[in-house]
Amino acid sequence: MIPLRLTLGVAAATLFLLVLGPARRFAQWRGWRFGRGAPPLFHRLLCATLGVRVRAHGRALDGTPRLIVANHVSWLDIPVLGSIAPMTFLAKSEVGAPAFGGRIARLQGVIFVERGRRRCIPRVNAEIVAAMAKGEAVVLFAEATTGDGNRLLRFRSSHFEAARRAAAGDNGAETVVQPVFLDYTRIAGLPVGRRERPLFAWYGDMTFLPHFRRFLGAGGIVCDVHFGAPIRICAASNRKAVARATELAVRNLAGQARAPKVAIPAERGSS
Repeated sequence: MIPLRLTLGVAAATLFLLVLGPARRFAQWRGWRFGRGAPPLFHRLLCATLGVRVRAHGRALDGTPRLIVANHVSWLDIPVLGSIAPMTFLAKSEVGAPAFGGRIARLQGVIFVERGRRRCIPRVNAEIVAAMAKGEAVVLFAEATTGDGNRLLRFRSSHFEAARRAAAGDNGAETVVQPVFLDYTRIAGLPVGRRERPLFAWYGDMTFLPHFRRFLGAGGIVCDVHFGAPIRICAASNRKAVARATELAVRNLAGQARAPKVAIPAERGSS
């Protein structure tokens, strides 16, 4: 079963690159919006191949310059979010190094970040502002690393400055930050607990291929994507305050998503 799923995954990626890739690259080169639906199609094929079912809750904004800020659990976060709507992702510069992975990343829409090099932050923020000015949704994993899926790490504020700068731009468009909580809730049809989360959460010193093999053998995954209310940004906003407000919003989404569901007993008829 695992070799078949791997074959299907490679076939889906190859199909995307060979059939939709050239048209998408040409459109990007010309600055056209043509082909923006190609990456979500690719991610939906990839999720189907990997046995990942995505359920969206709330509304993903469209047509508004926005920074989507989500918790970060796994390499799966990108195909999960990417399957919902066209998005541009911040990604480590190492992602662009492999020929195959780099091509997919660039066709998707990606802004490369060099982790640990603070002098690169202004350049990255400028690219985020430019993407948002085009009406694109830019995804920021503000924890700056993946977690174990059981708790959220503190959000870093450096790239929230891009949202403030976009709000201070000349186009006069409203700028928002939209908090998102990714919750992997079921695996092989059963509820996910702490013991099961390492099957899809990729963190610490885990190496990719052994983790990927365990994931493929675990069974189907359900990921619930919770979109929170937008946080409106203006030129006077403080990036640290926005980061804290966004972190609190994501924590609230997590609390609501994981709160025990209390069954309400049916009313009995009068005797």
